[in-house]
Order: sequence, then C-alpha cells, then structure tokens
Amino acid sequence: MQSEAKPMSKRFSMKELKSPDKFFKAMLGFINYLRSNVKAYLTFSIVVVVITLAYVLVNHINDKREQKAMASLYILDKQMKSMDSVEPGDYIKIIEAKLDELGSTRAGSEARYMVAELYYKKLDWSNSAKYYEQVVNEADGLLKDLSVMGLAYSLENKGLLKEALERFEYLKDHTPDVYKAVALLGIGRCYKKLGEKDKALAAYESVIVSYPDTDYARMASVLKAEI
Repeated sequence: MQSEAKPMSKRFSMKELKSPDKFFKAMLGFINYLRSNVKAYLTFSIVVVVITLAYVLVNHINDKREQKAMASLYILDKQMKSMDSVEPGDYIKIIEAKLDELGSTRAGSEARYMVAELYYKKLDWSNSAKYYEQVVNEADGLLKDLSVMGLAYSLENKGLLKEALERFEYLKDHTPDVYKAVALLGIGRCYKKLGEKDKALAAYESVIVSYPDTDYARMASVLKAEI
C-alpha cells in the first residue's frame, strides 16, 4: 500500500504530466491508492454501522422489556394494595409467581427486594438473605445499598456474624454517610457477640464521636455501657 502511495507524493512537472506514460502511471497509482483506502474506509464504516444498529436494537429491546416489566410491577402493586391481609406470606406468593416474568430487569430487582422485606418481616432470615443477596448482585445505587443493609441484618439474625460483619464493613466504607452510623452499630453488635469487646467498644466510640447529639450516638452510648 505504501509503494502505491509513493507516486502521489512526487510533484510532476507539466512536461511529465503531458507524457502519456507518466500521466497514466500517476493516475494508476492514485486510483490504486484510492481503491485500497476506500475499501478500508467502507469496511470500517460497515463495522461502525453494524455496531450502532446493534446498540440501538439492544437498547430498544431492553427499553421495551423494562417498560413491560415496570407495567407488570405497577399492576402487581395495585393488586397487593387491594388485598385485605396482614400476613406477609400472602403477598410473597403473589410476587414470587411474577418473578420469572419480570426477569433481570429493574422492576424484577425491585420485586425481589419487596420479597426480601416480606420474608424479613416473617423472621425468615434464610429467605430474606437469599433475596437480598440477589438484589445486591444485580442492582446499583439506593436499591443495592438497602439490600446490603438488609442482608447484613439477616445474616446477623441467622448467627452468621462474620458474614454479617463483611456487609456492615461494606456499608461503612462504600455507601453514603447516612448508612455509616447504622453500619458501625452493626459492627459493634457483631463484635460483641463474637466476644471481641475491644473492637465492639471502638465501633461504638466511633459512632459517639462521629455523630454527636444523634439517636445513633445515644444508642451507641447505651450499648457501650452494657459491655
């Protein structure tokens, strides 16, 4: 390709251009150069067009899928609000029956979070932990943060204190400040249950120092006094 481009880099005199051989060779070099570059350009353009179309198509499909899932979740929400029941299990059955239909959409994550909350109210820590963890693995933002918190509490209530500590530590280090006091209180509780009093005291002291004149600090003071 470089050898074909060289003739075009040479400046031809009027005499050379008037010569049929020189002119023909110059034009032939230019045409060959153009052909090779046009082919590369067209190939690149086709690739770009295909990728763009695929991206638009996937987004379109995902948008339609998300819209359909949100519509289903809205109907489900209305159905639950019309129910006259105080038993979490009644609502769990209805939502779980829709989970496959909602799939891995935002609406599906919200539905799984609702199920996790209902199992938590039933004190069914195993199932609440299962659903919270699913949401943690597929969601982001506020929904993920709330699910990490729910998972931490569920694991703590199950007696899986080291696993609960990992989630409370995550809340402390990777979520907005509003969750940190809650996370530190959870860390203190877990360490106390594990018999590591110094670490529990340190967690409670951190709450008292970092969040003075709050309910969190007052709670930490009470828990600290109990150790």
